[in-house]
Amino acid sequence: MQIKKDQEMEKFGNWICIFLSVSLLLVGQSPTPAYATGTTIRYVKPSPSGTGSCNSWANACALQHALGLALSGDQLWVRQGTYKPGSLQSDTFTLKNGVRIYGGFAGTETLLSQRNPAMHVTILSGDIGIAGNASDNIYHVVVGGIGIDTSAVLDGFTVTAGNANGASDSYGGGMLIKGGSPTLRNLTFSGNSAAIGGGGMYNYSAASPKLTNVTFSGNSATTGGGMYNDGSSPTL
Repeated sequence: MQIKKDQEMEKFGNWICIFLSVSLLLVGQSPTPAYATGTTIRYVKPSPSGTGSCNSWANACALQHALGLALSGDQLWVRQGTYKPGSLQSDTFTLKNGVRIYGGFAGTETLLSQRNPAMHVTILSGDIGIAGNASDNIYHVVVGGIGIDTSAVLDGFTVTAGNANGASDSYGGGMLIKGGSPTLRNLTFSGNSAAIGGGGMYNYSAASPKLTNVTFSGNSATTGGGMYNDGSSPTL
């Protein structure tokens, strides 16, 4: 009887040892981040140069390529010029959490503080078809969707020539924000249109973007030429 009790105590002791070992391994571990983290500056030009690896101005890449590579914590430094999302009306520039996209660079800067968006105008354009004919333009030049938070930054751009004229894409020609809260700074929304609402920007599904120094000019829509808010609360 005593032998059986001793064996049970030994098993119990073994389990205690395993528990303590696992607990010690876990001590000091930080929670797993919600998304991957990085600390890279990615350099962008209208036409890629050098190796196109985005690791320097000499090897700058296309904006869509840089967005595809970008991880949370990265910065995209975008040289002056005009950038288009793609060749289809459904193409768009999609914001990403933790990724800060800065326009206004001449293409020689080594510090973020050296850029000048007013002097080095950087344009996100939806004019992909016949120049000056809005009927074949991009539906939404920029999109910030559900789950996008304030760590997604767009700063120093002119957003233009978006035309939300599709059967199911009739809102938000310049920018469409669904339930997101991106940080938008030093932007101009001009010359965008929508068949129904939000020529410049359309916010819906409890969107709450943060806008600072943003200009809306010359946009058009049936409702809310500059901005249309549907159940949303942007901070201006």
